[in-house]
Amino acid sequence: MTVTSWQVLLPYHLCHRNLQRKMVAGASDYRGADNVQSPADAMTTVIMEDEQGLYALMQDFCTRFVSPSSEEQSLKEIRDSHREVLRNVTNSCAAKQQEGERMIQRVQELRAEFEDQNRRIKEKQDAILQEIAKMKENKQLSAELSGHIHQLREELAHKRELALATRKANKEKLKDLQQSAMLFKERLGLEIRKLQGDRLQFVFRCINPKDLEEPYSCIIYFNEDGEYQLSGCDPPLDCITEYERNVRETKNFSALLTNLRKSFAALCTQVK
Repeated sequence: MTVTSWQVLLPYHLCHRNLQRKMVAGASDYRGADNVQSPADAMTTVIMEDEQGLYALMQDFCTRFVSPSSEEQSLKEIRDSHREVLRNVTNSCAAKQQEGERMIQRVQELRAEFEDQNRRIKEKQDAILQEIAKMKENKQLSAELSGHIHQLREELAHKRELALATRKANKEKLKDLQQSAMLFKERLGLEIRKLQGDRLQFVFRCINPKDLEEPYSCIIYFNEDGEYQLSGCDPPLDCITEYERNVRETKNFSALLTNLRKSFAALCTQVK
């Protein structure tokens, strides 16, 4: 509340007017009465009373105007202190907020790193599972291949045994043929020549009366199935296929040689 100057000075002015009235009244009483105080004594009394009133008034003035100034000063100090506290709190809150933002950012970074690590772990797990699946598949294929290889080995061993047996039989047959050839060479003029690939060439002579040394030949050998095979007849014969079939059925090799000699002799007669 605003206090004007006249409101402040009004009590002093009233006090001064009251003092003047009391002095005039005291002088009048002295003039009109007997056995009363002297004017000096009356004035002293009035002044003392007014001084007491003035002191009380000054006390009230100090109470009303000086004390509020102290309160205002105290309020200003409190307000300044409050502002300082608010400023410190604001700064602290700002610092805490910045720290919180940094923590949130760090948490987000850690979360991103964690998600990235989880993604990498999942990729590695998927890769490991794929490798395990490939290993299982390769293991299964390896087992199948091992079985197939074992089967092929057995078949190869069987074929090898069969080939060895066939070769042994062919050697025995060739030995028999060589013995027969020696016999035929001595008695019928038959020569047997060994060619490449276990083939035998039978050369007949003493067929042409005009030239007993004229050769008539035919190649005989065993095929992959161990059967007789005839080829390379010189001169060519039309009955080779029939002779092959007969010797395969009868296994009579001597009859084959006899038939070949007869065919060459018949051919020689036709030429004449």
